[in-house]
Parts: sequence; structure tokens; C-alpha cells
Amino acid sequence: MKVDLAHVSEIEKRMTVVVPPDTVDDRIAKAYQELKKTVHLKGFRPGKAPLPLLERYFKAQVEEDVISRIVQDTYPKALEEVHADPISQPKIENGVLERGKEFSYTAVFEIKPEITVQGYLDIELEPQQEITVSDDEVNRELEYLRERFATLKEVTDRGIRKGDYAVVDITTTCNGAAFQNSSHKDFFIEVDDTAYLPGFADKIVGLAAGTNTNFTLTVPENFPQSDIAGKTVEVNVTVKTVKEKVLPSLDDEFAKDVDDYENLAALKQKISEQLLERKKFEAESATRERIFDTLIHNNPFTVPRSLVEMQIRNMLLETDRMLSAQGMSLDNLGQSASQLVERYREPAERQVRIGLLLEAIARQEGIEAADEDFDEEYERIAARVQQDKETVKAKVDRDLLRSQILEKKALEFVMRKAKRTET
Repeated sequence: MKVDLAHVSEIEKRMTVVVPPDTVDDRIAKAYQELKKTVHLKGFRPGKAPLPLLERYFKAQVEEDVISRIVQDTYPKALEEVHADPISQPKIENGVLERGKEFSYTAVFEIKPEITVQGYLDIELEPQQEITVSDDEVNRELEYLRERFATLKEVTDRGIRKGDYAVVDITTTCNGAAFQNSSHKDFFIEVDDTAYLPGFADKIVGLAAGTNTNFTLTVPENFPQSDIAGKTVEVNVTVKTVKEKVLPSLDDEFAKDVDDYENLAALKQKISEQLLERKKFEAESATRERIFDTLIHNNPFTVPRSLVEMQIRNMLLETDRMLSAQGMSLDNLGQSASQLVERYREPAERQVRIGLLLEAIARQEGIEAADEDFDEEYERIAARVQQDKETVKAKVDRDLLRSQILEKKALEFVMRKAKRTET
């Protein structure tokens, strides 16, 4: 077998494999022998059909089978011979199979780019800012909590106000005809600018429970429902119930209702701690992104398409998993499969680029994944998924985990070497 590896680009190789005639003849002969044992031809007992007859009826099938087996058997050996490490499935182009002649095929595949990372030591970062939490920030979080724990109280002595909630029956027509989602019974709405159609909330403000009214609305040209966009619709609405939002008092009882805090001061302290942790995380994330931006700017290279496509699939699977936990699916995002793929392409390419750079830094700096690194990751994953460590070890791909550990340690190395500019 002869193997030649040609350079197509920095991330693509073309490998040509030539199989000698004696191997070709042997494979063809064996294929017909196997076929002869199982084929049933009229007038011949199993195993007795003559070769010329088999060739007449099964030549194309045998050639296809022989080519497939030759490629399957020789492709891994050829890769070893030329020390190639593909990261994509090969695109195979087969030659012609003939007795007494060489058979050749070509395989085109992607490889990881050879990267020598530049400019990763002493990356300049902005001065470290003191991270604090103000009373105003704590108070804003308290107001969010009050909104979450608000109750609804039915009101009968006044009409609807903005911010109220209402149960209504709605019948809407356009030029006298119904349209999609034009009628709703016992429709529960918050009376704000997002209620039903643009301008609807303003029309029902002041109406009391038991009131029925008619009015028209002009739907904006850019309204997403195309059959009524830019048109005038006629609305009939009956207000059945009006409710107002009642916010809880900001006191010790409220703190206990939130999560059994001892008092309001304890709740405020917890909110302050959580805000501080959030700010620290955001600051660390910003630092990482600054480092990634610098690494990408200093080290341009072509990213293998196959890795980007794989990352897109992983991102879509993760998004689908998160949506499933909320009782939704990718269909709820309102985009086609091709639109979602393109939506994720740029962030996916960035993730792949960062991963390859960190992998190269780990290699250049001799960073390795030690046993204790694996143990730490197994324990972290086990705590997150609430399974024991041994179960996690059996499920997790060790090679994938090694890559993640090396990327993490490489990033930590770069962050330690980074320099903060002075104010």
C-alpha cells in the first residue's frame, strides 16, 4: 500500500491511498466466494453457481462491497502511516476497481491548525476596581422581591387602572371578518402597553367590572401578525373582573415569607452578599472576555468548519435541554432550523477559536491534567447533577474532560500572567 498526504490548506489535507493489484484480486476473489455460498440462482444448488454467471448478475454489487471493505480496512492504517489526525469525517472519492490493477482512492479531511500562540504573556488589563454594593441596589432587589410576592385583590368600586389585572372576553374583527386569535374568553391580562393589541390597554382604562364596550384600533404596520398589520380592527370587550396588585409590607414578616429569614436586616444582608458575588462573577467574566479578545486579535487562523458545526450542534442541544426544563422546545424560539444554526454560528466559531488557542497555550507551557484535577472535576460534576462520583466517572468522557481541564488551567495561567494597568 502506498500513501501520499497532500496539503490543501492549513486545516485540510488530501490523502491518496494506492492498493496493489494482488490485494485487489484477493479481495475480489474472496467476495465472490462469500457470495457463492449464499446466493440462489435458478438451476444451481447453493455454492455451485459458476463465476461468470455471478459476475453477470452481481458485478456492481461485489465491486461496491469490495471498495467499501478496502477503504474501511486501509484508511486507519494509512492515517497512521502519514501521522495524520483528522477531526472530521473524510470525503472519499473512489477510483475504478479492476482485476490485475491498482485501486486508489482519495480522502479529504480537516485537521486542527498548527498554532504557536503569540502575545499571551503580560496581557494588559484595566485597573482592578473595588467592588461594592450600595443601599440603593439592595433596595431595588427588595422591590423586585415585593413584586414577586405581590397578591391580587379584586376591586369593585372603581374602573381599571394601568398596572391592574383583568379578566375579559374579547371579540375582534377586521372588515367584519374574524382572524387568527381574534376571540378570547376569560382572557387574563395585565393592563399595560403589551396587553393584547397596541393601544388596547388605553381603551379599557376606566372600565369597571360588568362593562361592555366597542372601539376601533389601528394596528401598526410593523405588527408581527401580517393579516392585520396596518389595518383597522373593531373590538368588542366585556370586563368581567378587575384586580389590583397589592405589594407586601417591607418588614420582618416579609423576610420570613421570602425564605424564612430571621428578620428584614438578615434578608438585606443576604441580598447584599448575593449582589457582591454577582458583581465579582461579572468582573471575572469581563476579564476573561478581554483576554479572549486579545488572544484572538494576536493570533489569526482559520477555524475548521467541522469543529464549528459540532459546536453549533452542542449549543442547540444545550438550548433545547434548558427549554425542555421549562416545558418548551426550540420551536418556541420562532426561528427555522437554518436560522437557528446561523444565529449560533458566530458565537460557536468564537468558542472553537478560544478552545484551540487555550489548548495550544497548554501545550506550549507544558500544562498537564493531573489525577487530582480529574478528581476535582468529577466531584464538581457529581455535586451539580446530584450523583455519586463513581457514577459520574463511568459516564463522563475522560478525553473530553482532559481537554476542558487543560483549557481551564491554561486560562488560569494567562490570567496570572496578565498585568493590570495603573490608574
